[in-house]
Amino acid sequence: MSRLRIPLLPDRLRLAGVVIVASVIGYYSVFAPPGSGAIEMGPFGMLPYSTWLHLMAYTGLGGSIGYALYGRSASIATQNVTTFLATWGYGIAIEVVQRPLPDRTFAVVDMAVNALGAALAVGVWLLLHRYVDLHEV
Repeated sequence: MSRLRIPLLPDRLRLAGVVIVASVIGYYSVFAPPGSGAIEMGPFGMLPYSTWLHLMAYTGLGGSIGYALYGRSASIATQNVTTFLATWGYGIAIEVVQRPLPDRTFAVVDMAVNALGAALAVGVWLLLHRYVDLHEV
């Protein structure tokens, strides 16, 4: 089976993507979150809205970190472990920053959801490594 070939953006742009995603997460984690309590449940009424936001945000952050690391000299396993740990570590740091803030909440459950988002991002990268060839232009 042939793999889909897609050009890889330059390193600076990939790093800029990580900084932008992390900055947006950081901003909305410290200041008023999207929805500001107006929405209580996420899609399908299965999980709270804040849980969905955490899952989407940290899957996105993990995806951007994985993309920034793609093609490095490190092994795929090392890239994926780094992606997971960097994403989850950022989520833990954000929770620690939120702890003293009066309008924010420190929650171990959020850290677990952040880890799940990081793991989903790694899972997507594992699939991409199998079916897609990202190459430098």
